[in-house]
Amino acid sequence: MFTLFGGVATVLAAVGMFGVMAFSVNQRTQEFGVRMALGADRQQILKAVLGDGTRQLVLGLALGLGGAVALVLWFTAAYAGLFFGVNRFDPTIYGFVVLLLSVVAFIACFVPALRATKVDPMVALRAE
Repeated sequence: MFTLFGGVATVLAAVGMFGVMAFSVNQRTQEFGVRMALGADRQQILKAVLGDGTRQLVLGLALGLGGAVALVLWFTAAYAGLFFGVNRFDPTIYGFVVLLLSVVAFIACFVPALRATKVDPMVALRAE
């Protein structure tokens, strides 16, 4: 059951990250058009969008890991008898979660980033 809930939470995190990045790319269409009209290539636009996603990922991981450690410390203090033989700070588990969320966030950011690189400068400048 915990695996199912974890999978659903991962899917929700991926959909949320994709939604935020897709909205951000959509709002910045004119900016990307101007940058491309002034000479920016596709790699620079890709780096800009992925850089935004990376900043969000790092902030989320820092807050999430800090919250997880605080929650583990509180929970094990309150329910110490339930954790016989369990390492509450297993670096393998924390590392796997960070790796999994990083891969999910990269995929969720890469699709809108590719869409941003395909912006036609003339269409973007005429919009709005």
